[in-house]
Amino acid sequence: MAGKCLVIGDLNIDLVITEISGTPKLGAEIAAKNHFLDIGGSGGVFSAVLSELGINTYMISKIGNDYFGDFLKEKLEDYGVKINKIIIESDKETGVTISLPYTEDKIQVSSVELLKSFNIDDIVLEGLDNIEHVHFSSYYMMTGLHNGYLELIDNIKTQYSGITFSMDTNDDPENKWGKEIYNILPNIDIFLVNKKEALLITGENNIDDALIELSKIVKTVIIKLGRNGYIAKDLDGIYKGSAVKVNFKDSTAAGDNFDAGFIYGLMSGLGIKKSLEIANICGGKSVEYLGGVGPKEKFILIKKLIEKVILI
Repeated sequence: MAGKCLVIGDLNIDLVITEISGTPKLGAEIAAKNHFLDIGGSGGVFSAVLSELGINTYMISKIGNDYFGDFLKEKLEDYGVKINKIIIESDKETGVTISLPYTEDKIQVSSVELLKSFNIDDIVLEGLDNIEHVHFSSYYMMTGLHNGYLELIDNIKTQYSGITFSMDTNDDPENKWGKEIYNILPNIDIFLVNKKEALLITGENNIDDALIELSKIVKTVIIKLGRNGYIAKDLDGIYKGSAVKVNFKDSTAAGDNFDAGFIYGLMSGLGIKKSLEIANICGGKSVEYLGGVGPKEKFILIKKLIEKVILI
């Protein structure tokens, strides 16, 4: 495996229910044809995908000592993720997200109170050698970390020379989009958000202005545009890409697959252009399978497509 990445973020169960006959309404029952239990949480999906792509991946998060917790540990290890730093709370329940994907978007309901208690004191770096990159996920959800991010980043920089950082805020469940994140962004090297997040974080009315605003603070900014591909900016220029053609099944965690593909590319020394192409493949092809991580067969296809990008 090439490189070592530490992921600090959310980990929970995803129950994905697909091919739904309508939109849920209070007092009514609707039917669905398929359901799928998978690794959930932006951090959990990112870790599994990045590890399966070939990066030595460690994760720090918090789960319960229950059936779902055991499921997550087994699945993460199956994808090669190092889980010995994950905190197990014996008297708490592992978080759960119910995901209802539709062609145009998705509905998600999360019960993740345990993750909100995750804080800087839970993060033990001892024994993690030669970490090259750290990825933070779900900033707005991980409220217990808010006051500790700057101290945590300083601690990591002290322990690992030349370390780089990426962050995907994901959605804000409280829909507040506080500006406190601007205190952290100057310490982040790669900022990955979707269109909605970029606009709400910056307060801008269009993607171009949001990209410029964020690029004043972060070296590399990537805005995921779903069916419209992506737009990105670093110190050398602006990059745009169209979405790959897909046979849509489930959009759950497509953005996290995109993130993992991009970090895989950079940590493999492929540069920003090829890394964006790989990210686009990972994000696009992930929607052809149920679940955020999905089955191993998904990665057989993705790796073949990545090889073509590398050889160009």
